[in-house]
Amino acid sequence: MKIISIIEAYKRKFERQSKIKELEYDAAGHCVHIGKLSPGCYYCFSTTNIFRYNISSGAKCNLSCPYCYFKDQTKEPSKEKIHERKIKIIVDSLLSNYNPLAVSFSGGGEPLLYMDFIVDYMKLLREIERQTKKRPWYYLYTNGVRADINTVQKLKDLGFDEIRFHLGATNFSQLVYKHMKYAARHFKTITVETPAWPLHRKKLFEMLPIIEDIGVKHLNIGEIEITRFNYKKICRFIPDAEFFHCYQVHLDDGGLVYDIIEEIVRKKYSYSVLDCNCFVKSFQRAPARWAFYQGPLDVKIVAINKL
Repeated sequence: MKIISIIEAYKRKFERQSKIKELEYDAAGHCVHIGKLSPGCYYCFSTTNIFRYNISSGAKCNLSCPYCYFKDQTKEPSKEKIHERKIKIIVDSLLSNYNPLAVSFSGGGEPLLYMDFIVDYMKLLREIERQTKKRPWYYLYTNGVRADINTVQKLKDLGFDEIRFHLGATNFSQLVYKHMKYAARHFKTITVETPAWPLHRKKLFEMLPIIEDIGVKHLNIGEIEITRFNYKKICRFIPDAEFFHCYQVHLDDGGLVYDIIEEIVRKKYSYSVLDCNCFVKSFQRAPARWAFYQGPLDVKIVAINKL
């Protein structure tokens, strides 16, 4: 692979953005999208986001994506760590300014391999919700293989608002499309969150009318992060790929995200699209983000909380 300068990488992004007049910009330009985003996504950009929890269910996965940036043998969280995290949430809930925005279940593994863990955690979270009268937006990421009728119903009963499907993990399998179709009938929000993997280009474009028919509300196209755990694999699959450094090291997708957005605008599909690229990650992880952006996005989040 070849490294390109951030000047070239940023120039490519900004030039493509300038050609799509329908794009909206929030969070000082880090959040580039069309349409109304999922509440879970707004919370990633909120400067008031001090009570937003992402809970890692575990490290096991039933698939093996070539672009996965986690170590294959990542350790499972210890019982002590799990207990500490629960205590932290309980202590937070006792604070006078406690206002939970969102709770998500994701991490290095497939959350639906850990249903007992999710059930246990959701019992705690729903009890805190009852005591504080403060309700976060609950959502979960999955590759969709285990999101069958029984599991989807169980997630609904537990109180989840949104399921996000990583379609690329199964190469856009018919099984996962089937699971999504069922989930869309029972959930407030179904989202597709999958990366701009250049080898999925054809499948990604084929996906667009399918998810419109299913009733997907949001499409998040991520930019692939390169780590020491996936670098060699990506080199084998795309030896002439280009990458650059932003907050982390990212694969340049050759404009794939904006090609997809242009197609969605042209076909007038109803779902929103978020370009979940390196700028998003930079904003999420910036230690001083509270200082450099105060604006309309926080107002949107307040409005969402009142719904």
